[in-house]
Amino acid sequence: MGYFRGNMTYVFLAVMAVVFVTQRVVLAFFGPAAFRALFVLHPDNILFVWTWVTSIFSHGGLFHIAGNAIVIYFFGRLAEQQMGSKTYTIFFLGSGVLAGLGQVGLQLVQGGPAYGVLGASGAALAILGFVTVLNPDLTVYLYFLIPVPIWAITGFYAIISIAGTLSPQGAGLLGGNIAHTAHLVGLVIGLWYGRRVKDRARIPGQIQFGGRRGGPGGPGGPGGRGPF
Repeated sequence: MGYFRGNMTYVFLAVMAVVFVTQRVVLAFFGPAAFRALFVLHPDNILFVWTWVTSIFSHGGLFHIAGNAIVIYFFGRLAEQQMGSKTYTIFFLGSGVLAGLGQVGLQLVQGGPAYGVLGASGAALAILGFVTVLNPDLTVYLYFLIPVPIWAITGFYAIISIAGTLSPQGAGLLGGNIAHTAHLVGLVIGLWYGRRVKDRARIPGQIQFGGRRGGPGGPGGPGGRGPF
């Protein structure tokens, strides 16, 4: 257990990688039905409770998993340092589950075409929201050159997520296969928890994407929903 203490960010990334490979094996040998039953949280199989968790670590493609992994790798380490590994684990899994259920729940309420949700986007946005509250002026260096305050990045995701959730197409269809509602739920959880611990937490002043400059970090583009 000593290995996992302080390293849960890396554990989650490793699980994402293993599950990503397993997804391809299941899809190739057992087909889409087995894939969806094992890895996709879907309105038609919402009582498959294992998908509440497996869907967090499942992803629709390389760009999807890469975007989420970037956010989790850089910002997750900061969040874990502030929360401690036990709380961070609960925070990560809890925000991921609630984000997925929020996406599927809205689909059930709105009706229309049913889409499954998969990906760690909800957890990634929760982490982003948490770090933003702790230090909204945190500077993120995109590509080592472009300084961007983290509040601007979080604000961008918030606007897109709200617009997608409220889109007339329903349940976050705006902008393609992106789980906007899951993003929004995760972000709200992160902002809420950040407010709870803000007075006793400390975040460095700079984060550089792809390297170090006063601390680790950098933004990525979390994806969201699968077509299953």
